[in-house]
Amino acid sequence: MVSQSVKAVVLAGGIAAWSGEPKALFKFSGIPLILRVVNELQALPSIVQIAVVASEPVLSILPEFPKPCVKVHATSDLWANTQLGIKAVQPEPDDYLLLCAADIPFVTAESLQKFLDEALKAEADLVYLAVPLSEVQRFFGSKKFRRTSAKLKEGILTGGNLILLRARALPNISAFADQAIRSRKSLWQLGQIAGWRLLLKWLLSLLPVVGDAFLVSVSELEKRGEELLGCRCKGIIADLPELAFDVDKLEDYELAQSISAQKLVKA
Repeated sequence: MVSQSVKAVVLAGGIAAWSGEPKALFKFSGIPLILRVVNELQALPSIVQIAVVASEPVLSILPEFPKPCVKVHATSDLWANTQLGIKAVQPEPDDYLLLCAADIPFVTAESLQKFLDEALKAEADLVYLAVPLSEVQRFFGSKKFRRTSAKLKEGILTGGNLILLRARALPNISAFADQAIRSRKSLWQLGQIAGWRLLLKWLLSLLPVVGDAFLVSVSELEKRGEELLGCRCKGIIADLPELAFDVDKLEDYELAQSISAQKLVKA
């Protein structure tokens, strides 16, 4: 375990399109998602402070926690909420910040710690989690699900729902953050941000038979990230399916409930 203090920002402003209710209030195994996430973060020795960015109904159910937990009222803009959360924890330039989604029903303190151990070991300014899609499939067994994924040299990967960054890199990141956040569900738009050389390789990789010869690697994406942001970037591939599933759609929530019930029966 790497010894390093981290300040966490939990982004809980999302509204479910199918119900108009905050996703963070949806219950999973009888507990609202926001409390699951914050409780797991509270259990980590390396987390010294937490900011929860959410609407008033979500903030109102937060109890007193052992570690400082700052309540921040959310706007309708994800990047604005990110900035508000970061400001609330008042980071020093060398502080590490863990940006975490609130709608990850299978999150555990153990999975969070494994990511932090690997991410802090990298000593990068921005660390992103990628999970092999096969691991997510294994986690869900025979259950059907849909995840945004990309085929790279290292395999078919899907993104985790958290990022570790160093506060000193924030000015570099801000110029690109809004566009990247808005494009996060579109591989084509993310490819345009990545640059035409990588985009061309990605298109060629879709060709039958010969496509695999043109697959982009994680190291190429890291290099492009460093060119765009002017800071050291690192992509970590880890078998952490618990962190690669979020509740974007009603079918996601129903699947999470089904898996939870199945695990309870087996227990």
